[in-house]
Amino acid sequence: MNESASIGTQKFGLWCSWIFSLLTVIGWLGLAHFYQPAPADLGFEATKIWFTQTHRWGVILGCSIFYIACAFLVPASIQFGIMLAKIEGKWPLWSITTAISGLFISLIVFFNACAWIVCAYRPEFGADVVQAFSDWAWMAFLLGWAYLALEMLATGIVELQDKREKPMIPRWLTWATFAGSFMLLGAGGPAFFQSGAFAYHGLLGFYVPMAIWGIYLNLTAWYMYKELDREAA
Repeated sequence: MNESASIGTQKFGLWCSWIFSLLTVIGWLGLAHFYQPAPADLGFEATKIWFTQTHRWGVILGCSIFYIACAFLVPASIQFGIMLAKIEGKWPLWSITTAISGLFISLIVFFNACAWIVCAYRPEFGADVVQAFSDWAWMAFLLGWAYLALEMLATGIVELQDKREKPMIPRWLTWATFAGSFMLLGAGGPAFFQSGAFAYHGLLGFYVPMAIWGIYLNLTAWYMYKELDREAA
């Protein structure tokens, strides 16, 4: 493969980050109404109504789009690893860690989307079944913060090795990545709380970690894309 074709392929890998983000916003946050999810303390019957009546087809269609989005996170994660390996060199432990963590996240989110579809799939399910699948999906989704934190820490470690006058990733974003990885700890809150800021519908348990993930994924991809433009030039 010639150099220009290689650059084009790598750019597509980074574009997959933005495709994943767009499909997530349209499908999961939008159609499935997870921008304002069913609260953890809503109650069994009310949770069943939320999934099987109020937002049933939105959840089925939106989460279907969401699991398709997960496929795009695979090449995006691998391309992150490739870009970082150019900096890390011959034995790119942290670059590979970044890529594999992204693959794990893709697989985790895929199963979460399937579980939320199950919640809406059969209206005749008992409320306890719907609640159990919803809780499982949320726990798997948010407690997966450990893999995202590892990915972000590994990314930052490699970025600090870039000693060029104009590094691939600006230092402010590298330090923000480190800070964000520690702030993800709030996503562990849903295991202990059913209401308040640390519940799976709360500010620190859900909204802040989601914002951190989105900012890290999309901004890092943007600066890596600009690095490919410099390589092409």
